[in-house]
Amino acid sequence: MSGIDLEHILDDMGQPMHDDSSVAPAEPHEPNFLSAEQMQRLDAAFTAWVSKAKGKRSVVSRNRARLVFLLLRATGAKLGEILAIDDRTDFVLAYRKVLLGGGKGEDAKPRREVYLPGELHAELKQLLRDPDYTPHRGGIFHLDQGYMRRVIYDRASEAGIPKHLANPNTLRRSRAVELLHNGVPLTVVQRILGHLTANSTAAFLDLPEEEQKRMEKHFLDRENRRSAGVHNTFFGKVATVEIGEIQSRLTVRTLGGHLLTAIISTKSLESLGLREGGLATARIKAPWVTLDAAPAEDATGAENRFRGVVERVTQGGDAAEVVVVLTDGTKLSATVGLDALRDMHLGQGDGVWAGASAFSVIVAAG
Repeated sequence: MSGIDLEHILDDMGQPMHDDSSVAPAEPHEPNFLSAEQMQRLDAAFTAWVSKAKGKRSVVSRNRARLVFLLLRATGAKLGEILAIDDRTDFVLAYRKVLLGGGKGEDAKPRREVYLPGELHAELKQLLRDPDYTPHRGGIFHLDQGYMRRVIYDRASEAGIPKHLANPNTLRRSRAVELLHNGVPLTVVQRILGHLTANSTAAFLDLPEEEQKRMEKHFLDRENRRSAGVHNTFFGKVATVEIGEIQSRLTVRTLGGHLLTAIISTKSLESLGLREGGLATARIKAPWVTLDAAPAEDATGAENRFRGVVERVTQGGDAAEVVVVLTDGTKLSATVGLDALRDMHLGQGDGVWAGASAFSVIVAAG
C-alpha cells in the first residue's frame, strides 16, 4: 500500500463499496452524458457532502475529492490523469492552466496544457496557500481510484443521476459535449481530451442521433449569426507576447491573415491565460475605429491598419455608421461624425483605410 493516501479511505470507513460491474450500460438511444442541470445537481451534491464533514481532517479529505471532481468536470481528463497531478509542478496558475498526461515507459503520453475556468482557478490559488493542505502538498490529488469512483457514484445517486452515468468517463464525455455545444472545434476538443485523432474523439463521444442533429443545427445557426451580425471581431492565434511590469503588448494573427496589436494590463494578460500559440478573439468597438480615404497605408496613424471597401453608410442625427468589408471578408463598423463623413466623401464601394489604436483592441482567450 506504499504511496497510497489512506486518509480519505479512513474518513469514510464503513460505507459499502459499489460494484461498478453491476451498473447497467446506457441504452443506445439514451444520452451518455450529463445535461447542464444534472451537472449542477452533482456539483451541489459534492458541496453538501463536504459541508457535512465533521472536523478539519474530514473537511480537508472530502474537499480533496471534491477538487478531483471539479478538475474532471473542467478538463475532460481521465481519472488517472487527475489523480497523477503534482500540485507543486503541474499547475501554471499565472496562466490559468494545468499540465496533464506524461507518464513513464510504454504508457508515457505527450504532456498537454488545459486551461482552467476562472472560479476553479481562483479556488485552487486559495487552496494552495491554505496551511491545512500543506501536509499534502505534491499529493493533494493522489487519491485511490476505487475510492474516487465510489465517491462519484454516491454523489450522483444523491443527485438523482442514473446509475449508468455515475462514473468518471461520463464527466469526461460531458465536458467534450459541452465544449462542442459552445462552438469549440472538434480538433480543439481532441487536443483537450488527449486523443491522437479527431476520429477517436468522435468515436468516444458516440452521441445519439438526435443529439448529433441538434448539435449540427446549433453550429449552423451559430455560424449564420456570426456571418450575418458580428462586426469588429477577429478570430485567430496569439503570435507574440511582450510582458511588461504594468502593461503587456501582444499580437494576434487572425484567420484572415491580419496582424492585430493590442496593449492590455499584465494582470489581465495573466488572468485571461493569453499566451503565444493560444486561441484568441479580438474586438474593436465602433467608436474606436478611425477611417481615412487617403490611399496611403499610414494615413490613419494607428498601430492597426486595414484596407477595405465601404459596404454601406447609415446616417443618423449627428453621426453615421460606416461598414467596411476587409479583404478577408471581416466587417468593421465605424462611428464617425457627419462633418468628417462629408470631408472624406465616402460612399458605397469606395476604398478606405480603417485603423485602431493598440489600446482599443479588446482581447479574450478562445
